[in-house]
Amino acid sequence: MALRYSSKSSDCSHPRIPPTVEVFDPRGDMLLLVGKQRCTNRSCNGGQNRRPNAICFHVNSAIIAGASPAFGFVLYSPSAVAAKGDDVDWAVKLPDDDPQAMKTIINILYGHYPITLSDEHVNLEQLLHITTLANKYDLVHLFSEWSARWVRDMECYWVGRKFVRQSIEDLESLLWIYWVLGHEPLYTYMILQIAFHSELDAAGKLTDPAEQLCFTNEFHQVPVPPYAPIEIGHSRIEVLKIIRKDIKETLETHLHGSQNKNWLPCRRMDGGNDWTWRRSILRAFVEMLEAEGIWPLPSAYELTASPRSLVEMFRASPSIPSFAHHHDGRYCDPSGTFWERIEKLLREVRFTLPAPSAKRLREQAAKSGLASHFTSTGPKINLDKGDWNIKEILEFVEFQGAVTEMERAASEMGRVFSDKQVH
Repeated sequence: MALRYSSKSSDCSHPRIPPTVEVFDPRGDMLLLVGKQRCTNRSCNGGQNRRPNAICFHVNSAIIAGASPAFGFVLYSPSAVAAKGDDVDWAVKLPDDDPQAMKTIINILYGHYPITLSDEHVNLEQLLHITTLANKYDLVHLFSEWSARWVRDMECYWVGRKFVRQSIEDLESLLWIYWVLGHEPLYTYMILQIAFHSELDAAGKLTDPAEQLCFTNEFHQVPVPPYAPIEIGHSRIEVLKIIRKDIKETLETHLHGSQNKNWLPCRRMDGGNDWTWRRSILRAFVEMLEAEGIWPLPSAYELTASPRSLVEMFRASPSIPSFAHHHDGRYCDPSGTFWERIEKLLREVRFTLPAPSAKRLREQAAKSGLASHFTSTGPKINLDKGDWNIKEILEFVEFQGAVTEMERAASEMGRVFSDKQVH
């Protein structure tokens, strides 16, 4: 899980741990001090002692500053100071940046970061910091060899994961990562997933099941894509409308009849007592909604519960059946549960990316190399379609996973063949 540290941890008067020195270029002309030095006192503020200690990189300024104009501007800015000693010309301090993420960036710039599929993988926390630096200094173009592999590395944080009554910090971190790398389908997926799990607090702000505010707490270090809060809020309302509509129609049409008429559009197929059966379902249905404080059923805009919590009510109440229609609606078969029907329905929920988000994601995909990767692998679904549902996104990811596995197998076969040729 991506950790979040307070950016306002108080400074103390204890001595600091000296920074580790990493020599990338013995003849380099710059010392790049990245991060903050931790306190030597372990009992001091926990927030600052969880972060990595500062690292001092001995580098060639031309190689580092040449990574991007934005990075060069920072390194050659007036904040740079003359270094003590004869080995280097000057030193630059970047106290707010993550030293391990910067080490990855410098390794890439010096050609030390491994390219083969099996040599290097990143975890969520590492990639969150790497993409934060990449966005800050416009370095995304450096990732063309690794972006597709990093996307695959992130699957363990969301594929098959259940976030019911848990913090959704991982989803928020992934949203940022896919925003920076320009992965339109998975950015959309994270918007839908966060919306699905988001509630409203007493102030009307988004909050997750663990009662940690989504994108509103200034102490959280997970960056926020600029349009994400609006997109999440809008998606949440649209999903709630779908669920509410289905609940309302089930109550009114299937259980009460149609348009206040004393007849039912469907009947049981097993010959059982319709009215007794329907009254028992109606009672259970309404009691469940009352227990959750959502009866009488408010509008989607007034619901403070998360869409997921509404769906979970029906999973916990399997006595509420769904209805499968036969023979032009004359008969109903209580097949499965209401929860199963809603789950299937939600896979079809569509999310259309706003034009600014779509434009930005496509620009980032071109920089990160994902656009060319997807084109070369010939995806079955257009990457830049701008309008997705969960079913299409999962099909896209599954197809890309199969392609990656084939590429991995081909690479391994090539390596084995090459080794045999050498011997």
